Amino acid sequence: MMKRYSYSYSILRYVHDVATSEFVNIGVVVHSQDAGYFDVRCRQTYRRISEFFPDLNTKSFRSLLKTVSSRFKAVGDAYSNSLDIAPANADLDTLLSSVLPKDDSALIWSPVASGLSIDLKETLSQLYTRYVTKYDHSAPGHKRTDEDVWRSFSRVLENRHIANYFTEKTIQGEDDDVKFKSAWKNGIWHCVEPISFDLSAPDSIKEKARLFLGQMASVADAKEEFKLYLVLGKPAESTLQPAFEKAVQILKKVHFEQEIYTESEAEELASRLQKQIAKHESTVSLN
Repeated sequence: MMKRYSYSYSILRYVHDVATSEFVNIGVVVHSQDAGYFDVRCRQTYRRISEFFPDLNTKSFRSLLKTVSSRFKAVGDAYSNSLDIAPANADLDTLLSSVLPKDDSALIWSPVASGLSIDLKETLSQLYTRYVTKYDHSAPGHKRTDEDVWRSFSRVLENRHIANYFTEKTIQGEDDDVKFKSAWKNGIWHCVEPISFDLSAPDSIKEKARLFLGQMASVADAKEEFKLYLVLGKPAESTLQPAFEKAVQILKKVHFEQEIYTESEAEELASRLQKQIAKHESTVSLN
């Protein structure tokens, strides 16, 4: 008869909004004192999370996942080597606290549960599927992010030899600020912002546009004058085109001077910016 090991497990949850307590499961940890086993499986990508929360700061989220993964590795290595910081008789609550303090507002643990298993690795896999990826859907291809849209446009700037004129710029309002990926100054700031609408649902597309509109409203009282240039990535699925068109109409409600381009129009935007830069440079040289 195969031996059955008792084990404990907990679900790692990402809390997007502390005020509303909205969360999504992103990982599972399994621990067995009987078998001397401690292992974890976490999401390595953020596409599914950004579908839940369109305003997700992907850069911060990736950094958070990287930090947590490092902590898990340290504790897992220490546990397997029976070091003092992870003693063999430590319960799961103790191990989890060493990885992530309970006062961390972005990541929390579910209450610890337990069971019996003859194959702990397989149990971890089953729990991960049940609690983390059960409702995942396969995508027809890579969903393009804001970073993807920006990389594509930045290559156009580089090809025209004007990329070095651009820098990050933070527009400061009375109560909030917004950082733009790239901007150059010619009397006023010309701020370029990439937005990918290559999402999986119409509501997510429209909500992302609303969130950006809200961001812009938060700096409506900015003292610095600036003009906005949006470079939009269309959804890959043609059925989502109507939602994208509505998102564009939402973006047009921004109360600033702005121009809106799709990725396919990137050359047109770069050409206009290049002419403005050349005109500015010639004026400066004459003076």
